[in-house]
Amino acid sequence: TAEALSLTMAMASSTSTTSTMMDGTTPPPPQQQLRLYLHSEISTSHAAHGVAPHEDYFQYTAYCTRRLHRLRHSKPVKKELVHVRLYKSSLSTRIIEPSATTNPAGNKAKKYAYRAIDLTNLPAQQLASHLNYFLEPLYCAERCWAASLALKAEMNTVMESNNDSSANNSGTALGGDKSNPRKDWSLGKFRAQSMKRLKKAVKYAELVESLALSTKAAPCDNAAEELGESKDATSTTATEEKEDNSVNSMKQEESIIVQPPVDEHTQMEARAYASFMRGNLALEMNQWQTACTEYQMALQLCEALGQGAAAAGTASSSGTDDGNVDVQQLELFDFFNSRAKNVIAPLLKYCHYELQEKGLSPTEKISFLQSSSSIISDGDPLQSKLHSLKNETLQTQATSGSSMSQITFRDNIIPVETKDLRMALLKIQDLKSGWEEEEEEKKRNNNDNTAASTSPTTSSNDDAKFMELLSGYDDAISLVNKELKQLAALKSGPAVNAKKFQLVNLLGYSKYQKLKQVMGRNEELTNGIIQKSNEDEGEGMALKHLEEVAHLYDALLQDARSVVSLPGGGSPDDFDGETTSAIVEDEFYLEANANVLRLRSLRCYYLARMHASPLVHKYSEAIALLDQAERLANEALEEIGACDQMENGDALLENLEKVAAEMRGEKCRVLALSYLSKSSSTGSGKCLLQRLHDYNIPSSPKSIAHVPPKLEPMACKPSFFDVALNYVSEYPVDELDRAMEEYNG
Repeated sequence: TAEALSLTMAMASSTSTTSTMMDGTTPPPPQQQLRLYLHSEISTSHAAHGVAPHEDYFQYTAYCTRRLHRLRHSKPVKKELVHVRLYKSSLSTRIIEPSATTNPAGNKAKKYAYRAIDLTNLPAQQLASHLNYFLEPLYCAERCWAASLALKAEMNTVMESNNDSSANNSGTALGGDKSNPRKDWSLGKFRAQSMKRLKKAVKYAELVESLALSTKAAPCDNAAEELGESKDATSTTATEEKEDNSVNSMKQEESIIVQPPVDEHTQMEARAYASFMRGNLALEMNQWQTACTEYQMALQLCEALGQGAAAAGTASSSGTDDGNVDVQQLELFDFFNSRAKNVIAPLLKYCHYELQEKGLSPTEKISFLQSSSSIISDGDPLQSKLHSLKNETLQTQATSGSSMSQITFRDNIIPVETKDLRMALLKIQDLKSGWEEEEEEKKRNNNDNTAASTSPTTSSNDDAKFMELLSGYDDAISLVNKELKQLAALKSGPAVNAKKFQLVNLLGYSKYQKLKQVMGRNEELTNGIIQKSNEDEGEGMALKHLEEVAHLYDALLQDARSVVSLPGGGSPDDFDGETTSAIVEDEFYLEANANVLRLRSLRCYYLARMHASPLVHKYSEAIALLDQAERLANEALEEIGACDQMENGDALLENLEKVAAEMRGEKCRVLALSYLSKSSSTGSGKCLLQRLHDYNIPSSPKSIAHVPPKLEPMACKPSFFDVALNYVSEYPVDELDRAMEEYNG
């Protein structure tokens, strides 16, 4: 067949090349080394198959399986990488000792259709012939690593479900529902399987490293054949000559220097990857010293790779004529520096922390972990350790009662007696402080570089943390409602009413704080849209921006009305024991009503601008809305001015006065547009500002004034021409004549 013919020709060519090399007539051909970007390959796969954005390790495991099938069945490497006995004569087949072919009973072992593969048997020259020899063990390591993390994530999910089921007394199975094949697994079995996969990942990573550093020479069959022929010869002299020739040829083969199949860059990447995997295994096994050593090695190699990429990019830019820097080298520089700083350095710092954990207070431990890295994923051991330490600190503070033992709401000091509620409020306080610090840092960064835009990753992280803060408020609200339900069945009395009064005020406090955070963020979004649209579009706003602002003010108005109807307030003596009692008109209630009037006015104003936009041009409705907005603004100004203790009252007054002035100007503009829209004329097309004293009215209702104003002709002074004459040269008659002749010819 064609395959057998090509295989025979390849063997013949290799035999002739080897014999020529042993004769010494021709030098060996130079071996071309490969260059592989292992970490870039892995990073691209992580980003495209669920690891980087979503941490979906099950999806990545399935992708690695499909990728391995494609790598192994590629035609140039299929003979060496496929596990079938058809290719048992290939060099990659693992050498089995004779003792392994028999069982303890003395019988021959059963033969299977599977053959074991050992890629270290392949010579360096063959390894350098194709990339798949390195990508196959690389993706084997990635698949085992992803399977280990998937099992660990499932174990954490099982632990959370068990905690929830024990709290609710539901008694669900340990491993999940009946459709889960691991439904009967214990936590110990989950961890054992995860560690088994991680150890296998380390084995494959070390295989990649050994293949990258391999200097194995190609096997020489001619020497063995000549040596066998010499043993069967009858002449002693001929035998000795052949033996000497074979020994000399073997010595010549040993003297040949075999280069590794890949270059130094790929060797460093393979060593860094193997060190990182060994560090992960040592971290899971709590071998902190070994993990520190391996992570330190991976960190140094990544930093060296980044510096080498920067040097290569500078050298390539100096070698070119245009001086452009090599973009690929700059990307490698950023990638390795980012990996060293954001991935390996936090893990190394965590291992150092575990080595010196004794002697640190809980507060110092939390600050140490918070300063370890600014980018921490949910599966990071730093994050899990930080959460556990924070929970321990919160439990200690909640048990001691030293923090959050009481709150102040609507001129009432309410004690927080239960431990769970104190812990929930402390958690809210911690999340709120972290959120406020990030917001201040983001504002400082925006002030430092106003042209820089916020990345999608940062925005998603901010949204996730804000939702976490809101979920903390929801937890506190659910705890208060649970206690109120327990008291609802009790008869009214002084002690029961006092307890209900505390819980009602705690419920109002929790809901108010949540609504306050939501309203503050929505108002910031509204102000940002208004400011950006004014900067981009001048005085006018596009209809889509007006719709966004009106929608946000609608949501703000609903939240403000919810604040008005919050429970709480009054005094314990006036409380009748009903959680849905009448609203107490105190200072808090008046401030909430003033805020409702302000938001109603702003909502009417932007609805009026929507109706007066050129695409809608409903001017009568816009005039009515502007009248309502102006009336509500005046009432809101009076109410806010009467509230002396209102939070940010001066800023709200100043902003509302500015908007009220805009309302008056907008009303005049809409009245003019309304008059122009009702009139019709076929006269001049000048704008209204230029035709105030003319009877003829322009037909277009938009042309009140030209923005920006049109240019008008003006008389030039003679001195300008005198100055310009100094810069005028003689008329180039000859040059123009030559140009015309060339053009006509």
